[in-house]
Amino acid sequence: MRRLVKTVASRRTMILWGGVATLALAAPVRGHHPPVMLTITEPSGRVRQLREQDIAALPWRQIATRTRWTEGVQVFRGPLLRDVLTSGGLTQSDLAGRNLLMKALNDFGTVVPADDAWSYDPVLAREMNGKPMRVRDKGPLWLVYPRDQRPELQSAVRDERWIWQLFEITVL
Repeated sequence: MRRLVKTVASRRTMILWGGVATLALAAPVRGHHPPVMLTITEPSGRVRQLREQDIAALPWRQIATRTRWTEGVQVFRGPLLRDVLTSGGLTQSDLAGRNLLMKALNDFGTVVPADDAWSYDPVLAREMNGKPMRVRDKGPLWLVYPRDQRPELQSAVRDERWIWQLFEITVL
């Protein structure tokens, strides 16, 4: 009788652990979502959440420029700000004359005219000098202007718009 009880208990344990293992393998597949890299709140109130693959799927541009925060010329790569803003259906005319409240991971915020996206071609840099930017490297996203190519961008007022560790844009 004891042997029968042990065998039944042992089978139940195997079935139980087999079920737990199956659930453990299936859970990450069903429940895993890559982290949100950038949240955009549109004038309508619609909220869009862009993940790394969404940013990577957009066309990228390269800007080689000096910054106030780095030494020498740096090479930045990422999608144009305008492509990120319009990727959800907004148009240049929807954004004309509006401002963008841009927030960093440390709660720093700055207001950037949406027209800058078309006037100056800034990128949301994801890479610097060929390497993905980490949080400690001002990443994962840094709004970068072509400062060396456009003398009007070489001012303290314009430098205030260079927001790093960007994670949220609200169209005002």
